[in-house]
Amino acid sequence: MSAGAGVAHRTRWEARYAAGPTPWDTGQTPPEVVAFWASGRLPPRGLALDIGCGPGTNVRYLAGLGLRVLGFDIAYAPLQTGAHRLQPAAPDLHGWFIQADVTQLPLHQVGAAYVLDLGCSHGLPPRLRPAYARGIIDALAPGGYFHLYGFDYVARPEAEAEDRHMGYHDGEVVALFGSDLEIVEIVQATPDPYPCRWYLLRKHRS
Repeated sequence: MSAGAGVAHRTRWEARYAAGPTPWDTGQTPPEVVAFWASGRLPPRGLALDIGCGPGTNVRYLAGLGLRVLGFDIAYAPLQTGAHRLQPAAPDLHGWFIQADVTQLPLHQVGAAYVLDLGCSHGLPPRLRPAYARGIIDALAPGGYFHLYGFDYVARPEAEAEDRHMGYHDGEVVALFGSDLEIVEIVQATPDPYPCRWYLLRKHRS
């Protein structure tokens, strides 16, 4: 994302948080994420990333399991909210909030055990999604899991111009990640308000 486009994108999200409502901020960790950790696929230790973390509901949840957690969002206001909610209530939790463009994560081979994207990347323009995918792949440890929630693409001519591209086309997630991450499962989710899916992917060990 160019510097000018990045500023415009950040300004737009700051405005959305300021004006409200923010229906994506439910204050509850999705049952699919809870079920993943209850499954025992991974021990709750190491580093986790929450991409597009907003006010940090899932940062708090993951940190509460015992993980070290970095939450990223392009808007500053929700990160402030997340930090205020996290530390006073549980100062011993290891969670931090970082303002960043998710297509240019300020990380390199950090060896994350788990990366969560709860409806962030499906809003990116399609031309920026390969850069986003490269950042996720680079951040994951071998054997690490990427847990992605995204809308299916549905044409919405009535939407604002910035939202008309929202959603993943059929097969797009596999095309973006499939050469580096194995697809563990794809589950159709309850429409909210559009058709949507949960994707669970795992980085190859070698």
